[in-house]
Amino acid sequence: MICLSRRRVPPAGLPDGTKFLQANLLELQGLEPQLAGVETIIHLAAQTGKARPGEYFRANLEGTRQVVALARRVGIRRLLFVSTIAVRFPDKSRYPYARSKEQAEEIVRQSGLRYVIVRPTLIIGPHGGAYTSLAKLARHGIVPVPGDGAARVQPVHVEDLVEFLVAIVEKDMFANQTLELGGPEVVSIEELLKKIHYRACGTQARTIHIPMGLCLRVLSAMETVAFPVLPLTAGQLSTFRFDGVAETSTMVGPRGPLKTLDQMLAARCADDGL
Repeated sequence: MICLSRRRVPPAGLPDGTKFLQANLLELQGLEPQLAGVETIIHLAAQTGKARPGEYFRANLEGTRQVVALARRVGIRRLLFVSTIAVRFPDKSRYPYARSKEQAEEIVRQSGLRYVIVRPTLIIGPHGGAYTSLAKLARHGIVPVPGDGAARVQPVHVEDLVEFLVAIVEKDMFANQTLELGGPEVVSIEELLKKIHYRACGTQARTIHIPMGLCLRVLSAMETVAFPVLPLTAGQLSTFRFDGVAETSTMVGPRGPLKTLDQMLAARCADDGL
């Protein structure tokens, strides 16, 4: 197995025998000899979080185009592309991240490779991700909720997601299809914030709703003049506007029951030292 990363130092926990290569996603030329014999690419690299539109498209769209080109040059036959459930949001006009992933999916579909596209829901696990932004919001004394808080989310634990990805490769599930993967429970975004608050603070959360239209107008205006100091963008509010739920769901993964939401939050709070 080969791990291709922009990091200079290999990440912790790589399986024994894994070869580590440092590379820029947009500069993959010259790697062909080192990838001889590789049959499958698992494409996880992406620009997420708060970024300017051009950054999403450079990493997520152009980066995927470069990965596909590399696969063709080397003769790699299978591609697992990790996308996002946000591709299905009904309005992505303010969300360049989702648009970049949607266009990247089309690059994969037109690649001529055997592929599978995986759209995870909200991922919970150690370190960063959308959960970190939600946790910062949830830890306020009074939790601000953009909109009515009714949008549904279906968190999935990162370890369960990884088991699904491994199973896809091991079972050769490259049938030119798109799979949506979520956890065992669906809750409203407000309920999720309340659960995070309780885990982190030990008290029942009090919430205050802020009109979505106002949030969108203010953030859109501020993005042009104060982008570096904004906590999030108008696009990132999409999680509060639209349901992020997989079309099909399961309680059981390749190795047994999926982690419940309470188990996910308990593990994440333990990682954060709470």
